[in-house]
Amino acid sequence: MGSSFFEFNIATTGLFAARAGLEITSHNVSNVATPGYSRQYIKQKAGIPLDRYSGVGQVGTGTVVYGIGQHRDVYLDQKYWPQVSTLGEYGQKYSQLSLMETSLSELSKTSLTNNVNDFFKSLSELSFTADSLEYRNSVINTADTLVTNIRNHATKLRQQQIDLNDDAYAIVERINSIGNQIASLNEQIYTYEIDGNTANELRDQRALLIDELSKYANVEVKEYSDGTGRELGTKYVVLLNGHEFVDHSSSLKLECVRRQNPLHPDDPPGLYDIKWENGDDLNLKTLTGELKGILDVRDGDSDPNGGGAYKGIPYYINKLNEFVRTMAYAMNTGRRYSDDGALTGVIGHEDGYDMNGDKGGVLFTMTDATGQTVDTLNRADYENINVFNFALSDEIKKDPSKLAISDSDDPTDKSNNKVVLGFLNLKDDTSLFAEGGAYQFVNAISATLGIDTKQAKNFTSFYTDTTQSIDNQRKQVSAVSINEEISNMVMYQHLYQASSKLINVINEIYNTTINGLGV
Repeated sequence: MGSSFFEFNIATTGLFAARAGLEITSHNVSNVATPGYSRQYIKQKAGIPLDRYSGVGQVGTGTVVYGIGQHRDVYLDQKYWPQVSTLGEYGQKYSQLSLMETSLSELSKTSLTNNVNDFFKSLSELSFTADSLEYRNSVINTADTLVTNIRNHATKLRQQQIDLNDDAYAIVERINSIGNQIASLNEQIYTYEIDGNTANELRDQRALLIDELSKYANVEVKEYSDGTGRELGTKYVVLLNGHEFVDHSSSLKLECVRRQNPLHPDDPPGLYDIKWENGDDLNLKTLTGELKGILDVRDGDSDPNGGGAYKGIPYYINKLNEFVRTMAYAMNTGRRYSDDGALTGVIGHEDGYDMNGDKGGVLFTMTDATGQTVDTLNRADYENINVFNFALSDEIKKDPSKLAISDSDDPTDKSNNKVVLGFLNLKDDTSLFAEGGAYQFVNAISATLGIDTKQAKNFTSFYTDTTQSIDNQRKQVSAVSINEEISNMVMYQHLYQASSKLINVINEIYNTTINGLGV
């Protein structure tokens, strides 16, 4: 057995254990509002017992505090990170598609649908008063408004691409910064824990960084033996989109490389491709997170072999290009752009006659490098018409009488309006576009965008609830509960008082034994 004062040693271990418990309780309470903090607890076990002098039985030696642990469920972390990543992706898509919908939606006064309706409405009014300069001006004004607003929509979409490109760069820089911080923390944690301690605060900081990283891209974490054969010391590896990102103390960076050749003809120059610094491509097909959402909206053209199967900004610019080329070709020539077939009942503006009996030229055209409108177009020229150079003929804007609405060169036949009547057929001519007539086509654009926006909104709502549910489970395990800490404080306070009382009792016994009986 121990010394004659063995009972003092046992009671003292209770004092020290109670003191350690109060210290941890105090630490937990002071960090109740600290982001990412996991509540801690003392690791405590009974001391190694000693044999009695008689050789029968053993006597305990008190308690031992052998470490400080933390309440954290790694399994819940593994569930949480992919959900946050998917939420980040659809959150970005919903945000960006909502911006696009603001201008293209039917609810906007400058929407493409309203502009097309106004244009055909003015044509309808002109069909009743073909000789009216006032109604000719109305057609020219609504046509010019249509052209201007289409160009404005496209310009906004292009600016949004530029903004998304900047956002992608900022996220890549943040991802690289997080990688460096995790690598640095890995080194500190490894050094601290090599002798058996647990770097609780450093591990919390690292886990908080992984939480943030998972918003930007899909991550996977592996922690395993460092291969040295020692029981202590682990290696921490982070995979980003399946690619090794952090290999314990080293981090592989992502790079933003400016494209030399645009992915799409109408893309603004200098958009970034994102690659690993060792030259490996970032696999966009498996990527999730905010970075995926940004790249899908910036580059998505619904072509799996192009910018991706997602309907992003290039997709809608391509649809607007299709609209302006097809309408320009149909109104100028009376033929379909897709197969050059004649449109039933439609006389092209070039085959019509103006108020002076002169042959009409192009109605819709494009601007050249100097900003001037082109007066004549051949079939190949229409391939170069896009939303950024689409224009209304300068001559017609200056002189409404040059609007050709008659199929006769007789200037006295002022009621002839067959060209205008043909134009009105284009609104609902189902052979004009795969989606139908002009009105159906612009409605389809608006509807497609609305469906994609609603889908992104629904996914965002679903994954918000899912991540919140998992995070609540994590907090039930890791978060500090004031009520629980108060309970622990009372428990450790009573333990401390009981151990102190025990020491006093033992002291009185020894005092009586030594001083009282020693007379």
